[in-house]
Amino acid sequence: MIRRFFKYLFVTLMVLGLLAMAAAGGGLYYLIVINPGPKIEQSYIQSVLGRESPVYYRDGEEKIGVLFQGTHRQYLSYEQIPKDFINALVAAEDDQFFHHFGVDIPGIIRAMIVNIKAGRVVQGGSTLTQQTAKNLFKRESRSFKAKLRELLYAFRLEYHYPKEKILEFYINQFFVSGNGHGLGVAARYYFDKEPDELTLLECAFIAGSVKRPNYYNPFTKKTEAAAERARKRAEARAAYVLGKMRKLGMISELQYGQAMAADIVFKRGKMSYALNTVMDLVKDGLADPAITAALEQNGISNVSTSGIRIITTVDQDLQEKTLYALRRHLSVLDVQLRGYEREQVQKEYTRIDFAGELEPRAGSFLFGTIVSVQASDGEGVLIQVDLGPKKPRGVIDRRGLARVLTAFVRYNGQRWSEVQDGDLALLLDQLKEGDRVFVSVRRVDEGEGTLALELEKYPKLQGAALVLQDGAIRAMAGGMENRYFNRAVKARRLMGSTFKPFLFSAALQLGWNATDLLDNRRNVFVFMDRPYFPRPDHHSPYDFVSMSWAGVNSENVAAVWLLYHLLDHLTEPQIREVAAKLDMAPGPATVARRVTTGSSSASGTGSESGSTAMSWPRRPTNSLSGRWRRIFSLRTGKRSTGSCWIFPMACTMTGIAKR
Repeated sequence: MIRRFFKYLFVTLMVLGLLAMAAAGGGLYYLIVINPGPKIEQSYIQSVLGRESPVYYRDGEEKIGVLFQGTHRQYLSYEQIPKDFINALVAAEDDQFFHHFGVDIPGIIRAMIVNIKAGRVVQGGSTLTQQTAKNLFKRESRSFKAKLRELLYAFRLEYHYPKEKILEFYINQFFVSGNGHGLGVAARYYFDKEPDELTLLECAFIAGSVKRPNYYNPFTKKTEAAAERARKRAEARAAYVLGKMRKLGMISELQYGQAMAADIVFKRGKMSYALNTVMDLVKDGLADPAITAALEQNGISNVSTSGIRIITTVDQDLQEKTLYALRRHLSVLDVQLRGYEREQVQKEYTRIDFAGELEPRAGSFLFGTIVSVQASDGEGVLIQVDLGPKKPRGVIDRRGLARVLTAFVRYNGQRWSEVQDGDLALLLDQLKEGDRVFVSVRRVDEGEGTLALELEKYPKLQGAALVLQDGAIRAMAGGMENRYFNRAVKARRLMGSTFKPFLFSAALQLGWNATDLLDNRRNVFVFMDRPYFPRPDHHSPYDFVSMSWAGVNSENVAAVWLLYHLLDHLTEPQIREVAAKLDMAPGPATVARRVTTGSSSASGTGSESGSTAMSWPRRPTNSLSGRWRRIFSLRTGKRSTGSCWIFPMACTMTGIAKR
């Protein structure tokens, strides 16, 4: 009886066990195959591994910056990943990756034995698939439940994606530094290279560092001694990975020997991009409803993770030279208007956080500390400047003081004063050992390992520059730092007399002559249904002056009179067409569309092609020619070539930059 009972019990337990296993298997099949959940879909994974969207200069090759959301990543497809790196990663992290189903049971047992013998955790048993699941789906805690969920996602990845795709996900997601992730960023950060340029040794190092990047990273260490220790750890880790690759037959003895004989040469590349007003303007433009709608029509809901290439109209060379010219001008102008008094300058500099470049080059502006000041009779001046750790020593010579010295003399004297004997000594009195100084790099002396510097003054004054050509922005500097507030487009400043060249250019292109007489008397004009009476800051001896005279002497009343007679009768479509003729419109297609649309309300007759002839106000008779004549009729489709008349500031800045 008892025997029969145990027999039935055994059978029952066996059946229940089989049913439980079947239920568990069915449940796993349902959760892995039938209903894996939305997170396993490639669209979700790609949103996690969002591709950054690079923003380029007009050449489409050099980057201004990148748009990304949260994580900086240069996404690589499996075909773009170097074979050496794939082998190095598999050797370092999971040599059975291409043979297991997401979990390496022998590897887990082996890791348990090693850890028990060591008395601590020295080896992990997780596979690359499990690590990919952890990186993609973010384990919220270290609880048993969280680990089971991670294991479930590993099974899902293995079922729904090939091994190559899982590797692609992992290689684009591992942490590098800061907000940088993936091999593309790692190659640039550690070695200033593209991934396909990496050597076998460099691949071995990066693959070996994915678990503990900061431990092997010399760039994050505060002292040179700590950085050297990190470099030694990096070499040891790379040697371990190379040894495993040789053992697994991934590399030959010759490749192993050559890699082991070489040193890891770290060269920090540009992983992040400085904030700048051009990038801000791009972001503002992409937020425009029309642009947003166009992107959404093409399936792009988030530009920052879409991976699209954005090419601007900005010219790199002109942009750099424009910013350089603006900074130099503001620096000297601040000295000329506010002087260079040591105590005041040092007090101001303690509150300034100016983001200089990691690797100074010609045209860079940065802060340094005076190490010594050596001055002798004649031209012998030498100021040694320490620019910070890992940067070459800088030297300010007599030439490097010339610009600030002239401005310093004019601040203390008259605006036309010139440098005299003894003035240099007065300026040097304001420069002492240990002082913080603001400098620009004039030249890099590669042979001597020094930088030829020019003394600058970080200004309180601000300015902006905008270089336009063919209705497009070629360069833009929004201020001294060229970030945050963009004074080139957002500053609300009265144009003042800088508007006069626009006005005179418009008159010339509309048929006026530089010798035509303008009424310079204090007339009353109607503006917005109110009387307007100009009050100039000086009295002109002439009631009538030529346009040339008005321009040279900046006659306000004559300019107002000219503006009044040019625009008082123009309709909106006519003003738009004037803008097109003066090169102030976005482009021919846009202008033609807008003018054609508004042609029904314009005076004149339209042709079948849609162009409209517009009649303009007559010029007054008080000209030196003494003849009445109509200002010529404009037709859409014709464009002015006088862009330098229309944008004097842009042409001036271009001239400065090219000199």
